[in-house]
Amino acid sequence: MRPIYFGLVVNVVLVLLKYFASTSSTSASINASLLHSLADLTVSGLIALGVATQRLKPSLRYPFGYGRAVYVTGFAAVVIVVAYLFLEAVNEGVSRLANPVVEVTETSRRLMYISLTLNAAVLVDAVRESRRAGKHPALVAAVAENLADTLGDLATIVAIFSGNPIIDGYGAFAVATVIAVSSASLGYRYVVTLIGISAPRDIVGRVVKVALSDPRVLDVNSVKSLVLEPGKYLVLLQLEVDPLTKLSELEEIRSYIAESVKRSAPGVRELVIEFTTPKEPKRSFLELLRESVKLPKEV
Repeated sequence: MRPIYFGLVVNVVLVLLKYFASTSSTSASINASLLHSLADLTVSGLIALGVATQRLKPSLRYPFGYGRAVYVTGFAAVVIVVAYLFLEAVNEGVSRLANPVVEVTETSRRLMYISLTLNAAVLVDAVRESRRAGKHPALVAAVAENLADTLGDLATIVAIFSGNPIIDGYGAFAVATVIAVSSASLGYRYVVTLIGISAPRDIVGRVVKVALSDPRVLDVNSVKSLVLEPGKYLVLLQLEVDPLTKLSELEEIRSYIAESVKRSAPGVRELVIEFTTPKEPKRSFLELLRESVKLPKEV
């Protein structure tokens, strides 16, 4: 999770850089970019808090641990960004169009160039770590945040380089748009997980196929899954077996499936298996596999 903490430190630096850039200019785009960096600092700070919290050990009260903390803090960050900083960025653009005067010093320009370079560096680092470690929501947030930063800085630099107050005002709107789009995308991801979204399609498909690999399993009636935390899932299976199957043999089936799932889908941390007698319609697993295609690829 290095990019999370690296991004947090860089965002502190960027807020300071853009603050000094804004004090020596009258650019709405720079002011909006400062607000964008404040938004990013809020997001990265809350995401870092969520990552730290999810490492706490499970307890009797929280038996599945604190893995969803990163979704809670992420959603809180999105609400703050959209509710305040986005509106402030729009206000900057409206104010500039109403008062079309732009003064940007060479110092402000240089500080914005430094900001763009830092954001691009953090973006590259976050993308590399995301590819290496997988689609952890904190890393996805870091990539989205720094991509938005880079695009926002580019929009700001174009606006101040032109020296045109109209372009500068619309540059603030561009920054506000970047804030809104990136926040909405992340917010949706966090909300559906908190509501209780299923495990990704490949996880569900693997579990069903593993269950059917035991010839004593006649059919899979239902499979329900839930994201416990990033990369960890709860799966509940209802399997059809011959009504004459002995209790000891049922335990053998349960043990075989549990071990096989552990190897083929290590993200399944909790597996609950229920046995039942054959029901109609037969071969229900075919419908389950068809439905699993509609599930998200990743969460």
